[in-house]
Amino acid sequence: MLSGKEELAGGFRLANIRKTKRYLYLVELLILIVAVIVVIYGMGMVTLAPFYLPLNSFLYFVLLMTLIIVVEGFVFKALEMRLISSSSTKYYITKVSIRRGIVAIAISVVVVALLWTPFISDALQDALTTSGSISNTHSTTANAQVSFFDRDALGLSMVNEISVRSIGGSARVYVVSEQTYDRLESNVSQMIPYRINIDDYVVSPQLNIPLDNLPHGKYYLVLDTVRSEATSINFEIKSTISPTFLDYVPLFAIFFVVAYGAWIAYLIPLNRKYSSKAIYK
Repeated sequence: MLSGKEELAGGFRLANIRKTKRYLYLVELLILIVAVIVVIYGMGMVTLAPFYLPLNSFLYFVLLMTLIIVVEGFVFKALEMRLISSSSTKYYITKVSIRRGIVAIAISVVVVALLWTPFISDALQDALTTSGSISNTHSTTANAQVSFFDRDALGLSMVNEISVRSIGGSARVYVVSEQTYDRLESNVSQMIPYRINIDDYVVSPQLNIPLDNLPHGKYYLVLDTVRSEATSINFEIKSTISPTFLDYVPLFAIFFVVAYGAWIAYLIPLNRKYSSKAIYK
């Protein structure tokens, strides 16, 4: 049974359109949830300790479904306005829709600027860089090390390089996995065959260690205190924004700008038309 408001606003046809829209959105939301669960568990990349949920693995599908839902919303809104008889209601709908569209376009433009403008992108990467120093104790038992994760908990940024500079002489540094470090912590020399930086490990006076596509986990930068002359080393663990995030998010932001721009272009003439007939504004 329709309320009096719904009857005045367009009757049963309007109510059916709104009901269809709700059902369609619900089905698409369920599809999205199921698809995300299948992707993240199918890839076996989700962990709870430490927590890791790689958004970049299903980001494309989420953005695509969101864009589809947004365009569907435009279509349903246009159908609703055709059935609504009140010019005031139509004017209010177009006014609110234009305002929301402008906000969505502004957010999308900011996203594109943040991710595609070189100096802003460089500033973000600088903010993701961790720096520090490790002192050489020249001890045969104690290890000098620093730990880090190869990427953040949501997979939006990842370590791509470690820059090391030695002070007071040459140094030997090894990047090893947590498993290797825990097993060989008391004997650094045994870590040598298991180091990730197989070819380059001597710092004299600087060494850049590229780290690409590491399995997610905890890693250690270890200073060999026995085989190093340096009194200390300075290091920078440099991270970059996920390439998947950089590729898809700005591209879809542009799609949203185009979609909302076309929607606003469609609404502006209608808004002016209904404005002259509207009782309230």
